[in-house]
Amino acid sequence: MKENLLKLSTIVRAAVVGACASLVLAACTPGDKAAQSGTHGDSEVTIGLTYIPNIQFSPVYVADAQGTYTDNGVVPTIRHHGSHEGFFTALLAGEEDIVIASGDEAAVAASQGLDIVSIGQYYASYPGAVIVPEDSDIHSLADLEGKTVGIPGEHGANYYATRAAMQEAGLSESDVTISPIGYTQQAALASGQVDAVVGFTNNDAVQMRLAGLQIREITLNPTSTPLVSASFITTHKWAQEHPEQARAVVAATTKAMNDIAAAPQIALDATKQWDTSLTDEATLSAANAVLAATVPLWLGDTGTATGAQDLATWAQMVTFLDSLGELEGSVDATTLATNDYVSANDSASPQS
Repeated sequence: MKENLLKLSTIVRAAVVGACASLVLAACTPGDKAAQSGTHGDSEVTIGLTYIPNIQFSPVYVADAQGTYTDNGVVPTIRHHGSHEGFFTALLAGEEDIVIASGDEAAVAASQGLDIVSIGQYYASYPGAVIVPEDSDIHSLADLEGKTVGIPGEHGANYYATRAAMQEAGLSESDVTISPIGYTQQAALASGQVDAVVGFTNNDAVQMRLAGLQIREITLNPTSTPLVSASFITTHKWAQEHPEQARAVVAATTKAMNDIAAAPQIALDATKQWDTSLTDEATLSAANAVLAATVPLWLGDTGTATGAQDLATWAQMVTFLDSLGELEGSVDATTLATNDYVSANDSASPQS
């Protein structure tokens, strides 16, 4: 079922974090608690999506359209945020129960004393990449030395990915010029204003190619990148009070990911019900391109979506973000993410 309410809770203050949208975090003390899910039945779950309707969220649309949530005992409401609303605004106000958001955003929120926990992975692989013109002399992350790298701003996911790329290459802040260029990566790269940009394989890189730009991607090492991307985020309070619903949402959504990998058309069919722009050959072709780049992120190296999180990477991310000065307070990585709500038969043992 659909809900298009664009509410902004008064308990929330704005703090811009992230590459593609603003993160708005609640300015409440750790003791402040919203009456989450207090107005609907235990089987009803509101799932928040942080962007406008997009094929990247098709597992949620598919699980809803095919009745997989219902089969798992959940009555879902899918709720898209407005451009003025932050990632965790509605979650902390009790208007949503689970939201799809990045792990780095969750860590920053937790560092402010907010009740935040990740109960499953949405992207098994990190999508950040350094993007360069096809004829560039940059062929490895180490080649960024002495170059200018464009990012939207010196906070958020693009910045974290840039610093992670530099760390992987053994480069210091003095070795690379980081240039805040706003959301003009494509124009800045095409005009030669910057030597490289940091973006996402299933968004920026796809859009550049669709625009006719000849580019290459230099991806970060998936085994050593200390960052976690899209995840199933909720509060400890809600998860502890609704463990079966938490498990059901993770299980049904990851099943949809695997179903889409086997039959991509179901993603387009389900997304059309939400994204009304998918009406012609050009928009459908673009959506297909984004989908093709997104499926590998859901499946990861194993080729199967399970929802099981790599808890060691969560711990590494907390340390990494703290080293950048991005965390306002201490964060216990052991309580920031858990595999307690991932079905035992789906969970990969190294991540459990």
